[in-house]
Order: sequence, then C-alpha cells, then structure tokens
Amino acid sequence: MLRFKNILFNTSLALNCLLLFLLIFENRLSVPVWLQVVGRMHPLILHFPIVLVILYAILSLVSVFQKRTEASYNHINSVILLLAAFTSVVTALAGLFLSRESGYDPETLLWHKWSGVGVSIFTLGWYYFNQHVERQRAVSMMIAALAIFLISFAGHQGAGITHGQNFLLAPMLPEDKEISVAPEEAIVFAHMVKPILEKKCESCHNEKKAKGELIMETEALLVKGGKGGVLWDTAAIDLGLLMRRVHLPLEEKKHMPPQGKPQLTEEEIEIITQWIRKGSDFKLRVIDLPQEDTLRQIAYKIFNAA
Repeated sequence: MLRFKNILFNTSLALNCLLLFLLIFENRLSVPVWLQVVGRMHPLILHFPIVLVILYAILSLVSVFQKRTEASYNHINSVILLLAAFTSVVTALAGLFLSRESGYDPETLLWHKWSGVGVSIFTLGWYYFNQHVERQRAVSMMIAALAIFLISFAGHQGAGITHGQNFLLAPMLPEDKEISVAPEEAIVFAHMVKPILEKKCESCHNEKKAKGELIMETEALLVKGGKGGVLWDTAAIDLGLLMRRVHLPLEEKKHMPPQGKPQLTEEEIEIITQWIRKGSDFKLRVIDLPQEDTLRQIAYKIFNAA
C-alpha cells in the first residue's frame, strides 16, 4: 500500500506541475480532439473530489473530537485524502481542456478555474502536511473548514457557468414580475417571443456562456446568429436553422433546447414560427395583425388571461 500511495502522490504532483505549466501558456494552448473528449468528462469526474474532500474533512473532525489515533483509521483517512488530491488535479486538467472550447467567457471562468486549481494544490499540500507534521486540533479544524469552503466555492462558480448566475439561490429570490400589457399595446417580439427565449434559450446563449458562439440577449446579436449561421430565413420552407433545431427529435444531439432542459411548448413553437413567417419584424404589433390571424388569437389569449 505504501508503494501505491507513493505512486499516486508522485503522479498527482507531476499532474499539478503540468496543470500550472499549461495555465502559464494557456493562451497558446491548442487542445487535440482526444483531449477534448477528456475535457468533456469534467462534469462527470468533478463529483469525485467533492465527495472525497468533504468525506475526509468530516473524518478529520471526527478523529479530532473523538481522539481517534488508531493506525488503521489514520491510514484510511490518508488514502481518501490522496485520492481526493489525485481526482482534483485530473478534474482541474479536464476543466482546463473544456474551457478552451468556444462559447465560454474568460472572465466568467476566472473564479471557477482558479478555485479549482486551488483545490487541487491545497489537497495535495494537505496530504503532504499530514504525512510530515504532527497535527494539532485547531489546525485540523481550520484546514477541514477551509477545504470544504474551497470545494463549495469552486462548485458554486461552476454551477453558475452551467446553469446561470444565482442558480443556487434562485428559489429564494423574488421572481421577475411578468410585464402586464394590453393586447392593443403588445409588440410581438418584445412581449411574446423574447420571454420565451429568456426562459428556454438564454441560459446557454448569453454573453458569459455562448454555446455555438450564439448570444440571444439582444436583437442585434439574434440577427447576427452564431457559428452555425443566421437563425432564421423567412424564405426557407423550414424557416432556417432555429426552427430546424427545434423540430429535430429530442434524442438528437443538435435538438434545441437540449435534452434535459425545459422544452418549448407547442404554443411557444407556434409563436416563434408565426413571428418568423411574418418577416421576423422586431417592431410588429399585435394590433397590426389581421383579426383572424393565429398569432393575434394567441396573443389575446395570453394577455387577457394575465
């Protein structure tokens, strides 16, 4: 077991050196395809260091308060910490590779990236400290608390990138009040289309996280489109890229919104479809539509029910 621990420690140390080296030359880093696959494993493997760090912190506190000094207990603890250090650096490397893909804002990644690196270096240093320094109760408690804080902070920053800012506290925050507007004053895009995009699309297509280099927060950026081209074509039978992706089977990789995210309802699809068919005019008013028009009827149903 001692040989295993030495190999794992030296491997973790080497990987941390590699991590720091890559970070120094991050702007010149070009990730090959096979490492992109490793990078996309980041959301999967990040759970291992989280669990292991918290488990070790809890066991450390238990050993302090119960004064557990058995060799077997300390041995198990040290193995858990070493595994936490190893999985932390592997997770940090995978995250670095993932961050090199397009669509991630460097400023948004900053805190998550460096807190993740901090967890990696901290856990390895913590292991080395435990092996060479006699532990004191106060020091053990302080280090355990710091470790839990670091891993929690890094995880929270990552959740903000994946799910949007304030994801954790969103249920406790006051909800944005829906704009109450009379049908006669409603603008199709601003009051019917835009709210759909905000709820179902912008969590993945915003200035901080622009998947496919597509940002949907403003009219100008919507018109610009993303890496796949412009979003709609009023002359096309399928109305262009946006509606083509919406109508793909749910299990298709390019279906939008992605599987696992809240999907568009039939009414929401109809609203976007009708708006594009009518020329995707950002200034189009509901009142300008014919009395029997489908979009006008949907609008009156929505706004009269509000």
